[in-house]
Formats: sequence, structure tokens, C-alpha cells
Amino acid sequence: MANSEFQKELTEANFGDLESLFGVKYTKSGNTYSFGIASSRLKNTIALDIIVEEGENLISVYSENSHLQLQSCKAFIISQMLEEVIFYSDCGEKISGLIISKQGDCSLYANVDKKTLKSDFMNLNSEKLLSAVALSVIESL
Repeated sequence: MANSEFQKELTEANFGDLESLFGVKYTKSGNTYSFGIASSRLKNTIALDIIVEEGENLISVYSENSHLQLQSCKAFIISQMLEEVIFYSDCGEKISGLIISKQGDCSLYANVDKKTLKSDFMNLNSEKLLSAVALSVIESL
């Protein structure tokens, strides 16, 4: 793991790292933590909600034209170099990841077979290659 990447448990105690990455303070309502992420360069805004519940954390991203959701998220990885966070859910042989950049870009990769992350990337088709590269940092932890 590179010095600019680190894994954290998804708890309120670690949300300061998300505030630092996004450059915004979160608001709290009950067990929901909300971040408003705006990019003047890209002229977009997204809302990130994290609902913390025992073992069943829920990550929701709302934009002007989409809603993405990752359930059963227990941890996240911040990459300072890429200025992004990867929230992920590990379900046995499958892994799902929701990637959010400081600029408000979002990508969701769901139910990716862990074998794909360990594959020779040269042998993957372009669609599987995208998910393998994006989520490979999780397998290196």
C-alpha cells in the first residue's frame, strides 16, 4: 500500500479524514452523516450520505441525474494521490466498490469476482479491466 493510501473502518471517528479529502464539513442527523461535494471546475454537485448502522452501513450518492447506493459497507480507502475515496463491501468471493473523487466524480463497481482483481490485467476485456484496476487497491491491503 502506497504512503498516500490508507484504509479506515467506517465509523464517525474516521469521518474527519473524509472532511479533509473533500474539503467540507459533514452534517449529522441521527445516524446519517451528509457531505455536500461541489466542483466549480466541473460545475457539478453531489450529496453523499452515510447511514451508520451496526454492520449494515449504507452509502448513498445523489447527483442531478443519478442515485448510487452501496450496502453493507464496513470500510473505506482514501487515496490522497488520486484525491478519491473507495467505499467497499466484501461479500465472500465478490466485492463491490463506490468510488467518489474530490471533484464529485462517481463510479460504482458491483459484485466483482475477487479472482478478477488477481488476474493478469493483460488478459481481461476492457470492461473487466476497468473494475479490476479501480478495485485492485482493496485486494492489496
